[in-house]
Amino acid sequence: MSILDWISLLDNFKRKGIKVIHRSALEAIYVGKDTSLSVIINRLERRGLIKRITKNWICIPPCEIWEIIKIVFPTAYISLEWALHYHEIMDQEIKVVTLVWLDKTRTITNTYRFEIHKISRKLYFGFDEKRIAEPEKALLDTIYIRKKIPPELNIELLNINKLLNYANNFPKRVQSEIHKLIKEQL
Repeated sequence: MSILDWISLLDNFKRKGIKVIHRSALEAIYVGKDTSLSVIINRLERRGLIKRITKNWICIPPCEIWEIIKIVFPTAYISLEWALHYHEIMDQEIKVVTLVWLDKTRTITNTYRFEIHKISRKLYFGFDEKRIAEPEKALLDTIYIRKKIPPELNIELLNINKLLNYANNFPKRVQSEIHKLIKEQL
């Protein structure tokens, strides 16, 4: 297959709405040596036609982070600083995409940097269909996992009743931090 064939193949995937692809799908199409496929993937990436997500996953740009998460990490949701920035609770731009799930904590770095944290089943809630934590849940997850309140928050954008309601599921130290934060804002 020539590079033009690969470009046509990627365009075909995009037309079908497929933006995130596992290497095995490319292997099923490609007849040749495994090392040759790696070279082809490198060339496609250098040309900006694909982006590596993890070792065996690629995406066809443009691809939103939530589209990647739903396919590559289907049991995770995006939270902490990334979700706070997404909801404009934090103004600071975030480079690391932080995920929360029920599996082991780990970090994955390639084109994207994913920091994945384990959370208890009791705290696995509060995210939308895009698998992005609601702002109140993202703040609570941040305090729970980072053990501190992030600086310079736009607290006025939060639903305080929802925040307090969600906080009831978290340990006392998180509840205490939330009450202190709310008291400082009044």
